[in-house]
Amino acid sequence: MKAFIPEYLVRNSGAGRASGWNNDELSVWLDMRDAAGNWMPGVYRPSIFWELKTADNPEMLQTVGLDFLHLAEAQDIKEIAWNKVRPTLNSPGRLGRAFLEGIPPVSRAHWFSKLFHYAQRNPGPSYFAARATTFDNTALSESQKQEILAERELTLEPIWRRHYLADQPEEGGGFFSNTERAASSELYDTPRPGMRYVAGLDLGMTNDPTVLVVKERSTRRSIFGIEMLKTDWTVQRETIASECARFEVEEVRIDATGLGGLVACDDLAARGVPVVPFKFTPTSKHQLFTHYAIALAKGQVSFPAEWSRLRDQLDGLIVLPIGMSYSFRQVDGGHDDWLDSECLALMACDPAPEESYDGIAVMTRETVAPLRDSGDVPAKRDEVIAWFRSQRRKGYDKPRRPDLVANGEPIFLP
Repeated sequence: MKAFIPEYLVRNSGAGRASGWNNDELSVWLDMRDAAGNWMPGVYRPSIFWELKTADNPEMLQTVGLDFLHLAEAQDIKEIAWNKVRPTLNSPGRLGRAFLEGIPPVSRAHWFSKLFHYAQRNPGPSYFAARATTFDNTALSESQKQEILAERELTLEPIWRRHYLADQPEEGGGFFSNTERAASSELYDTPRPGMRYVAGLDLGMTNDPTVLVVKERSTRRSIFGIEMLKTDWTVQRETIASECARFEVEEVRIDATGLGGLVACDDLAARGVPVVPFKFTPTSKHQLFTHYAIALAKGQVSFPAEWSRLRDQLDGLIVLPIGMSYSFRQVDGGHDDWLDSECLALMACDPAPEESYDGIAVMTRETVAPLRDSGDVPAKRDEVIAWFRSQRRKGYDKPRRPDLVANGEPIFLP
């Protein structure tokens, strides 16, 4: 600040006077006067208080309403810090303008990336997005530009393009790729004739939402989803049972982690929902996500473009190896509810069209038609299992798929 601010703007800058600079607080008072000491006409404020802050401690960012906010290196600033200063731009009597700059974040789920793309789609008086490369810098010499081009040969291409061309890594550069192309399904809430459906269910615990995702079994397209937050379990259970019955869902892969998950499985089975438990462990969750990541990369799965929550969770997932295990978190510290449900639903789908049974393990298994509210729904777990077995082939007109394949030979389990 001291290198770029003209000294005549600093309050009390004359000889023998106290300076407007406060080195301890990293702040300065400026008076809008010219070099001759005359007040400048037409300025928004004749006197300005300007201070520097760090985003390392978000709690220290609480401040008064601002006329102007400049965030440098926005890609490294956490969302909690941005949320602290954002309200200061909506204060009475303040100009409320902000300039946010930085290179593209690694993840599209980062608040800076989301805000940039929003400004691109909605230009106007409130938002404006601009992008420039290093080579747009007119202060660079030709030799410096050649050095940057030479560095391309020694650096990973995505890293070089991110730092010098302001290109965001493909699909956020995270665990999943090709999410942009996958966001192409048609959203509908009425079952279609001749279409078979499966679902994935992630149960909410305390403050997490419960999410149900319905997919077309053969096409692997997600077509319907519902989220329930802070809702009584009885209401959730009846809603899940109702939606599964409406779509005639043949299989529901459900997060059965912990005692609560197992109790929910029994409860839903008693309501006629064809649940298949899946216990989350670091290893099983990594396998679940890997299975979905492969399908995404090959273009074998899709979901509605309107599902921004799922898109953000796909782009924001961070997978960290810890010894022989894994750790999972979102770049913004959020939840994986839509992501878990989407991945569970894919497990219940048929194999991709180009896959065959020759030496390939089948990821799903044939299940049964859902129970109906016909008055004869069994109430006990053993009765439900017996009912499932008795109804296994009821209503199916397609050849039964093998339960697994060993050395090319199909095997049907009893």
